[in-house]
Amino acid sequence: MDHKEFDSRIHLGFLCDCLSREVKNAVNRGLKEDNGENASSKNGWLLAYITRQSEPVFQKDLENIFHLPKSTLADMMQLLEKDNLIKKVPVDGDGRKKQIVVTEKGQQQILRDEAKIMEVEDFMEEGISSEDMETVVKVLDRLQQNVRKYKSHIVLKKED
Repeated sequence: MDHKEFDSRIHLGFLCDCLSREVKNAVNRGLKEDNGENASSKNGWLLAYITRQSEPVFQKDLENIFHLPKSTLADMMQLLEKDNLIKKVPVDGDGRKKQIVVTEKGQQQILRDEAKIMEVEDFMEEGISSEDMETVVKVLDRLQQNVRKYKSHIVLKKED
């Protein structure tokens, strides 16, 4: 393959990455404006996930679900706890095992974060019909499936 062939293609991965960063930056800017310097969409996603679970949530669960390094998640949990958005509650008298619980202040934070996310998404979808949005979602879903299929193909290929 030569440079002309590469340059003539639409690079969906690059476009998706750029869009993702733009959305994240827009949401984070709005959150920081409303909630102060420590606010971030990553913290918001963690809080929202924890509060929506019917079963107790532990830090180890979050490492696996969000694919975050142990130290990164520990720093995030420490900051959320310091800001009184979560608390760690001992379970069954075992001081080592602590359930993560979202505080009332954290619940209010989630509502503000979700409102900001919806505001950004409303701006992002402006001028796009609901039919086109359905098509975008279908195409993005298919792209994600194809990339997952490619990843599994690569893993299988390495095993051969």
